[in-house]
Amino acid sequence: MHQVLYPALAAVAWIGLAVKIRDLRRGRNPSRIAVCGALALLGSTFTVSTPAVWSWLDRVTGVPNLAALWAHLCVVAFSGTVQLLVLWWVNPPEVARRRARARLTLLAVAAVALVVLFLAAGPTEPHTTDFVTTYAERPIFAAYLLVYLSAFALGMVDVVRLCWPYAHVAGRSWLRRGLRTTAVGAASGLVYAGVRVADVIGAQAGADIRRWEPLAPPAASLGALLVVLGLTMPAWGPRLSQFRGWVRRRRQYRQLQPLWSDLHRLMPQIALDPPVAAPLSNLDRRLYRRVIELYDGSLALRPYLDEAAASRAGRIGTRLGLRSDDLAAVMEAARLRGAVRAYAHGSPRAAEEGDGAGEPAPGRPDEGTDLAQEVARLVRVSRAYAGSPVVAAAVAGRDALPAEETEVAM
Repeated sequence: MHQVLYPALAAVAWIGLAVKIRDLRRGRNPSRIAVCGALALLGSTFTVSTPAVWSWLDRVTGVPNLAALWAHLCVVAFSGTVQLLVLWWVNPPEVARRRARARLTLLAVAAVALVVLFLAAGPTEPHTTDFVTTYAERPIFAAYLLVYLSAFALGMVDVVRLCWPYAHVAGRSWLRRGLRTTAVGAASGLVYAGVRVADVIGAQAGADIRRWEPLAPPAASLGALLVVLGLTMPAWGPRLSQFRGWVRRRRQYRQLQPLWSDLHRLMPQIALDPPVAAPLSNLDRRLYRRVIELYDGSLALRPYLDEAAASRAGRIGTRLGLRSDDLAAVMEAARLRGAVRAYAHGSPRAAEEGDGAGEPAPGRPDEGTDLAQEVARLVRVSRAYAGSPVVAAAVAGRDALPAEETEVAM
């Protein structure tokens, strides 16, 4: 597990650091510096904890298990750095500075205690994957581990205590998600600390602590991964939202294609730019243009709108239990589909044959129109235009669907 999991988590941490270093170019502040420091410490922790790196460090320095001290110091420093970061997030600068000094003092004391206890414990044999379970029964190492775990756990408790409540009042959505993710990661870290404390107590009591060992690496790894995601989420989260928006707009552009293609085939002049089946750029402009072109095409079809087909679609849809938006979509699609057929034959009689007074085509959207809602409405109309059996039946002059099509429509 250590040979695969720890290098992977180290890579995640270093990649996260690379992402955050880019943010420093926009200006340095304590929060950004703290995030970078936390990610560097986490990356260093999992790098030296990788068995191959651990063994290499032992050979180079001649000090067995020096990687354990290095990793534990990094973990304690990471815990404190995350505390400082959250303090800067949730407090005014002057309050954050005052509280940060107290935590830094505590961290320094813990770090000195770890170094002193590690050196006082005497020589050890290299153990790259079971250092804690091997030496937890030695009193000095037990004290060393308790100092390490106490400093780490206190930091994680502080992170949970600060992150979770503040997430409810954080302004930006991705900051809220980042705070909650960081809090969950810190809680997972507390599970790791609890397992390690049980190791120490169990070893002193003569219990077999190796049966608990499988719990520690996954808890530590999950906690670290979630904390990395939480700390970097305010940076990459908005980009993810932008990408999701881009995917949604591209899908909507393509969903409008069936209706637009028929209108463009009859009236090529509605297109300002050459048509693009699957655009990758300028999607906002292209989607807006497609909406305008659909309005222009609908306006040109006004004399041909098939109100009789729309009424039949409304009756069929009502019997099938279609909701208001879907019902309006099939009625509009039937109206337009009948109009396209009448326009192709050069006969504006469809509207005259209807049993209603006719409904004018909508004009172009003005600045007050919610474009997103209008695009969603036109997507429903286009999908019904292309594939709804209700629309097909209504345009064909039928007032009901065959039994096999009824199930599909519902």
